[in-house]
Amino acid sequence: MGLFDKQFAEITAFIENKQRQGMVSERFHTTGSDWPLGKTGNLVLARDAAIELGNPRDVSTSFLLWRNDLAGNNHGRITVVGPDLPQLKGKQASFGKIVLVGGENFDENNCYERYREMERVRYDLHLRGYLIRGVSQYQRELSRVSREAIEKGFTFQVLGGALIDKMFQLDFVRSVEVIFITSKREDVVAIKTVADNVMNIIGAMNKMATELSLDCDTCEYADVCDDVAELRSMHI
Repeated sequence: MGLFDKQFAEITAFIENKQRQGMVSERFHTTGSDWPLGKTGNLVLARDAAIELGNPRDVSTSFLLWRNDLAGNNHGRITVVGPDLPQLKGKQASFGKIVLVGGENFDENNCYERYREMERVRYDLHLRGYLIRGVSQYQRELSRVSREAIEKGFTFQVLGGALIDKMFQLDFVRSVEVIFITSKREDVVAIKTVADNVMNIIGAMNKMATELSLDCDTCEYADVCDDVAELRSMHI
């Protein structure tokens, strides 16, 4: 059993349901991108934006999960639930982004440190005409794409491919998939419940990594550990 087996299954079921509704498109990224890089802290002002995803007044969720088992992983797959960026031009949209990582040798001694490294990397994107602002502790993300970038062909294929390449530079990562959700607010809210459960597991991992003494009877994550066998093994 893996830390996020339940969440992987829930995401798969969500995608399959949206496929039956005709709301899903898929493409594959191989390697490399010719999209020009922007400066660190790349700025896209609201007045220059063609699209704003995950406005703080709207709903957004952005999270990452991983597993050791590589069976069935599709490295380079980019799944879009809802309209792609060119079709969203001139709009604000609720937004979901999920990064699925297959890796090697994740264990109780290194998984939290590796998670922190992957979190750092997934926000380390500097693409011209693209602004990202992530609040990882709340699993939220605001992003903007400039009108110029859209006119020059910026799509989720470009964005997802750049993220896949970035994550794949980590030596313990063997596959990366990305899912983008722009279909409707209710879909993002539905997947946010998965994000909340992921955050609870990571919160428990953080506590075990930073606290020398653990009292399971009083711990706020006791019910989380009860549900996830791999978490229990970390402090037995």
